[in-house]
Amino acid sequence: MKSLASEVEKITRHLEEFKRLRANRPKSEKPKVTYQDFRHLNHDNLEDHEMIHQSAAYFKTKQIPYCGRCGEGFIYSVCELGNRTATICKYCERPRRRLKKLNNLQLPYDAIGMHLGRYEFDSQEQFDKVKTLVTWLNTPKDQRDDVSPSLYLWGAPGNGKTSLLYALAKQAVFSDHRVMFTTHTQLIDLIKRTFKGKDDNPLDQWLAKTDLLLFDEFGGIGGGANMTDWFKSTTIDIIQRIYERWAAGKLSIVMTTNLTPDELFNRALNRNKAGASRLQAIFKKPIYMQGRDRRGDNGDLSAWGVK
Repeated sequence: MKSLASEVEKITRHLEEFKRLRANRPKSEKPKVTYQDFRHLNHDNLEDHEMIHQSAAYFKTKQIPYCGRCGEGFIYSVCELGNRTATICKYCERPRRRLKKLNNLQLPYDAIGMHLGRYEFDSQEQFDKVKTLVTWLNTPKDQRDDVSPSLYLWGAPGNGKTSLLYALAKQAVFSDHRVMFTTHTQLIDLIKRTFKGKDDNPLDQWLAKTDLLLFDEFGGIGGGANMTDWFKSTTIDIIQRIYERWAAGKLSIVMTTNLTPDELFNRALNRNKAGASRLQAIFKKPIYMQGRDRRGDNGDLSAWGVK
């Protein structure tokens, strides 16, 4: 008959052997978690970090993956009262939203590589005006002047007016402003598409969610829009909508055109002094850009019949 003491002694020996084996077992290393951080992305380094789709038909950025710290873009926490809160992840979700807004602008393909850091300013006047605008945009709303320092740029094709809009679009998006980029022709076509439908006039809510309006090619490409009576009256309406939101301190505008001030007043505005007065209030003095044609080496278009 086995004694209880001998059985306990066997169990004890087995336990000691088990402990020894467990202590000598190779330790398995937990896989290291790799966290990513996209806070370095900004308006002037997207190309350097290969964040642009080179094969896209327009300016389009690549998608950012989740950083590994968050739950699909949000950081969750529980306060002392047991309430659960979620904040946007600054490492991936905030940059992702900025890139999405930039893509939604559908800037043309030639916006690739264009940012304020490499923009060639036409004059000291233009530089000063742009600097003032950027400073205003980056100032907290409760500390800004009531009226924005908007810009009106005119001059010959190819001297950097539209490129400046691209650069400002990126700058403003990465400063978390709501930006709209459009051309005069695009807006007119959008309004025309509502003629036979039941849609409301696009101008009714056109600028409701916009802080910075980048309005390119006022008067059409090269100033060559078909300026019918309807076009002119609609243009006056567009100016009025812009003026109302600007006067309320809710909008900054950068507008470009190939038209001279005289051509603008006589053709696009049909000599409407009220429209010209509103442009004067918004932009003060138009900035004349007279630099070289940046689309070519020397701007010589004689091969195309241009003397």
